Amino acid sequence: MVSQGFSQRPEDYGSTYSPVAKITSIRIALAYAAHHDLEILSFDVKTAFLHAKLSTVIFCKQIPGFPEADSSTVLHLLVALYGLRQSSYEFYMLLRRLMTRLGMTRCEVDHAVFYGRWSTPPIDTIPMPSNGDDLILMVPVHVDDGLAVTNSIPLYNWFITELSRELEVVDLGPVSMFLAIRIHCDRPRRKIFLSQRSFITDLLNTWNMSNCYPLPIPLHQKLHELPPAPPNSLPDVNNDDDIKLHFQRLVGSLIYLAVCTRPDIAYVAMALGQYNASPTRAHLLAAKGVL
Repeated sequence: MVSQGFSQRPEDYGSTYSPVAKITSIRIALAYAAHHDLEILSFDVKTAFLHAKLSTVIFCKQIPGFPEADSSTVLHLLVALYGLRQSSYEFYMLLRRLMTRLGMTRCEVDHAVFYGRWSTPPIDTIPMPSNGDDLILMVPVHVDDGLAVTNSIPLYNWFITELSRELEVVDLGPVSMFLAIRIHCDRPRRKIFLSQRSFITDLLNTWNMSNCYPLPIPLHQKLHELPPAPPNSLPDVNNDDDIKLHFQRLVGSLIYLAVCTRPDIAYVAMALGQYNASPTRAHLLAAKGVL
């Protein structure tokens, strides 16, 4: 069940913005882990928003199929149901309170990154590192997905246990995939390799281009000088609204790839993005040409 946030009134909510970890922060955390030979683990929070209590009073209509005895009765909503405008904010504030309680500090450069350093263990059962270093834990969070970079597995286990007292946390163990990015750690050489091969394969399949011929460059013509699209091109795209929808979906995927692991298409993704408001059929063909 989700709420109809589009029908909320301004008095039903306050702040709605919730930060997520920047890809730059995630890369820095991974580079730090590679340089210092640290553990990299991942975790997930199930039905994340439902753990957060609402800070404003909201009433809603009865749930279809579950009638109350009095048909005029309304329901008092207690938790940040998916669909509410403020749900992501309420969950972030809950997560921030939990992190602070555990002795973690919010990074002021990226508010979705938390880090902790302990010169003495938070509980007696956690041993200090044998090399004399402090205990370290760095946690970039993207909504309900989190990375953990640490020099102590017992510290990470304690962290997950403490979070699980308030949230339904799934420990995914050593990281292999995060935000559609494949992460391969070569610890003997202290190197980390990132790939989005599966994301790209799915993208090609979605656009029926898994058997297309590769080209040496992503863009062959200036976007402001594109020739008109052939009349038989894109037969499954019927009108201007379809062109705009398809174009924005595709360019969004290309921008995500460029930001994460494919800087070689960064320029063309940026250039295509300038036409998001009113793309033509020729622009959509150019975007498919990047694939």
